[in-house]
Amino acid sequence: MAWLQQIFEKVLSLIPEIILITPIEMAARITCGKHYKIIGPGWYMTWPLLQSVIAMEVITQVIDLPAQVARTDDGFEVIVSGALRYHISDVEKALFKVQDVDKALSTLALGVILEHVQAHSLAECNHIEGMKVELRKRLAEAARGWGVRIEQVYLTDIGKVKGFRLFGDGARFLGSE
Repeated sequence: MAWLQQIFEKVLSLIPEIILITPIEMAARITCGKHYKIIGPGWYMTWPLLQSVIAMEVITQVIDLPAQVARTDDGFEVIVSGALRYHISDVEKALFKVQDVDKALSTLALGVILEHVQAHSLAECNHIEGMKVELRKRLAEAARGWGVRIEQVYLTDIGKVKGFRLFGDGARFLGSE
């Protein structure tokens, strides 16, 4: 019976398919695996044997950034978590210049936050508004060419922590100041 289903699927691939791109999406219609056209919201006819469509939401989205521990310039361990608000500004770049925009932005944001904390003192890190502005600027610069617009960086939690560091400059207790 599996062979019959395969034949049925092959026959169906010869029949045009109608797809809908919703108002919150844009898409790329790829023909023969190498030619593409960016398409907006609406109904489209595709030939499944020759064409595929990749749709992407272009409305504002928010990524929750997991907490991470970083060491400030003056040696304090802090935990930082946040969120990132963005939207797709160029669907062609977002589809073909970066793989998995959400994951790439999340990883990039964590790296930018870590670099920022490591380059500043604990007192400087407590200036949340200035830190958010600087992080948004650095993230936008780092993600240039990905077809995204960083709208806002949020810091949902930042605080001093005590703990053990088991790698880096050796295992030592960081609670003693």
